[in-house]
Amino acid sequence: MDVWRYFEKNPEMAAALVAAIAVIAGVVGAKIQANAGRAQAAAAREAAEIAAEAQRVAALWTVRQKQVAELIRSANSLYQKCIRLWNVENEELADQIGETSEEMSLLWAEVRLIVTKGVARAAGELTRAATDFEVTTHHYAPVLHARQALARLTFGGEDRATEIARILEWGEGDPSRSEALSNLVPGLSDEHVHHLVADHDKSDDYIRNLQSSDRRKFHAALNALVHEARTMLRSEEDVTPLSTAGGGERHSPAPSFERSAR
Repeated sequence: MDVWRYFEKNPEMAAALVAAIAVIAGVVGAKIQANAGRAQAAAAREAAEIAAEAQRVAALWTVRQKQVAELIRSANSLYQKCIRLWNVENEELADQIGETSEEMSLLWAEVRLIVTKGVARAAGELTRAATDFEVTTHHYAPVLHARQALARLTFGGEDRATEIARILEWGEGDPSRSEALSNLVPGLSDEHVHHLVADHDKSDDYIRNLQSSDRRKFHAALNALVHEARTMLRSEEDVTPLSTAGGGERHSPAPSFERSAR
């Protein structure tokens, strides 16, 4: 009550107190507003950074998925064409194998720049396995084709077979071997004669075992890459979030690389 009487007797002090309270309230309010503005700006910056990072991750995920899938497709294509070349003589197919091999090498160079170390290592193994099978195919498939042609054209019985074997056993590098074989079996092409002479010491079983070994290595490398790619892409999860331009979020099914060439 004494306080109220004091202000009743000293109205100028009451006015000063009211003015002081107003000033303090204004300062406090301004600080609160400023802090709120800064917090809002910081939140906006953080949201923008999160959105940008989400878009970057989504873009990288998509590029990785596409490029690894393309490498697997190309390696599979090379493998399948090599398989066909073991079964048929086809110069056009042999040229296609070279083109596909070059495409695979270019894809491997691109993939290794954007994937994880595990995937890069597995992709390199697949590329090498496919290339090894390509080399084996180019070298030995024509040998089997030449031997099949020789079998079709040989009608002279045991004596003819013995003479052919004798010719093939002549000294390494003897130029007369090819001529003698061509004369003995006129229907053979020059390419057939070349392969019969150059690889006469490699048995059919040796060649087919080498082919089987390369095929097993290819499939093992393919499965290893599939495993590493699925780990990188988190394929065991139901969905993978991808940011949209509108700042929202959509979900796409995780990719699958389960199918492999057989």
